Amino acid sequence: RLAWLPLNEFRHDPNRSRDYLVKGHWALYVDNYLEGFHIPFIHAALTQAIDYDNYSYELYDHLNLQLAPAKPGDDHFDLQKDSPDYGRDIAAYYYWAFPNTMFNFYPWGLSVNVVRPLAPDLTRVSFICYVWNEARLGQGAGGALDRVEREDEVVVELVQKGVQSRFYDRGRYSPLREIGTHHFHRLLAASLKR
Repeated sequence: RLAWLPLNEFRHDPNRSRDYLVKGHWALYVDNYLEGFHIPFIHAALTQAIDYDNYSYELYDHLNLQLAPAKPGDDHFDLQKDSPDYGRDIAAYYYWAFPNTMFNFYPWGLSVNVVRPLAPDLTRVSFICYVWNEARLGQGAGGALDRVEREDEVVVELVQKGVQSRFYDRGRYSPLREIGTHHFHRLLAASLKR
């Protein structure tokens, strides 16, 4: 799908790479990454960059993709004719690989996110950034990674508190916005059974 990207031109940028500590269970962090409900309510800047109504999900064996189209006029990939997405304005490709790795492709490059459990209520998330096109940094869906991460941390930490409450009860999956979350839970359950 992204074979047209010149990955050999991507350069690690240690100044943009960083670790975050999240006071929550690692699986809650992955849940947050994989569900789309919270985007318009939590991520104002991201919502301005993407066409949320046409945000879509694709499932694979141990991987899934969240495809984020750009809003008209916002930053997007210059897709090659051999791309299956040619003719569409794609702001970001968000890939998740089971169990704990994300590959976020933006027109400026790639952020690899590795989620590491440290304790039942503490997680380290490492953002490892590779820049391809410096001129596009700070634009579009990948324009404010630190801000989006901080917003996600707030949500995950609140969910951590919520699931510990005696009033917590699980709910149903949304067939539109929790396809990735359901996929993750199925893979996790199968893995734990082994």
